[in-house]
Amino acid sequence: MTSVLSTGGSPPPLERNGSSTATYASYVPHDLKYSATFEDALVDAVLSADSQSEGIRIIPYDSDEQPVEGDSVRAEDVDFAALPHITEEELPLPLDDARRVYASPVPGVRLTHPGGYLEGGPGLDPEMDTFPDDFFTNTHPSISTTAQLDEAVKSEVASSVALLKQRMEARRQGREKNERIEKELRTLMDQHQMELRLQDRMANERRKKKEAREKKREGKAGG
Repeated sequence: MTSVLSTGGSPPPLERNGSSTATYASYVPHDLKYSATFEDALVDAVLSADSQSEGIRIIPYDSDEQPVEGDSVRAEDVDFAALPHITEEELPLPLDDARRVYASPVPGVRLTHPGGYLEGGPGLDPEMDTFPDDFFTNTHPSISTTAQLDEAVKSEVASSVALLKQRMEARRQGREKNERIEKELRTLMDQHQMELRLQDRMANERRKKKEAREKKREGKAGG
């Protein structure tokens, strides 16, 4: 998933000492092992009409909104050192993992870390992340105000969510096609097994009739 999709407010720069190094990931989602179970769960969550935005929202630094316990928290009040330590080998985490508590832009999907990946875990180390540079230099070079930045970010998030939905819809259609093919194959196999059983029964009946005729002839010959 792209950096934009996992935004909830990226973690602020921290001193690189002690446990703070675990605040950022040194890998990107493409590096993670593939999980069909996770992808199918993501399909159901993303495309479900019942999915709603959930989880604790991160209130941006420049907002005057007051936090509500259990619903939102200000970005500066997040204790990043207290966030769960999740290794790359654990990912992707199931969508119902108890460590998923923060809201994401994708309804039905919670994050384990503010600004973290949809797969779980923290977001990419800012020192490795080239997205901001590309965002300002190539995609939106004319941004000069906070309002323009907010609007551009919202647009990028909406575009990324739309692309995610397209990918999930394509996966769902592929999954449904595979299920239809598997069902048809099972039906054909069942029919084949039935035909084999019928052929065996008919062969047995022919053999019994043949044996009966032979016994009858032997009986006549002996009489």
